[in-house]
Amino acid sequence: MTTEFLKKAKSKLKKSTEISEIEIEDVFCDYAKSVGCVALKLILLNLRGFPDRTILCTEARVFFIEFKKKGKKLTPTQKLWKRTLEKLGFQYFVCDEIGQAENILQDFLF
Repeated sequence: MTTEFLKKAKSKLKKSTEISEIEIEDVFCDYAKSVGCVALKLILLNLRGFPDRTILCTEARVFFIEFKKKGKKLTPTQKLWKRTLEKLGFQYFVCDEIGQAENILQDFLF
């Protein structure tokens, strides 16, 4: 199921050499919804660096994803959030290409 979904999603994207962070995120959000999860975009006022998506899954399971353009690194505030969330016991992932987050979600669910 994941493979078919990704093939369709990639064929819809622009034929450019570089895929944007937003395109990677949008494809993932569509996939998350298709498998019964919610990919929330939480915006915390006055708190920068919070992960792009908070993923809510069945059985009250939650994890976080930061989407990056290929080759970009986490900012210092993003690194701080990563450490904080992981210290609290949450899983935190950084994804910079289509397919990564979808595979993480599949592994998380099963």
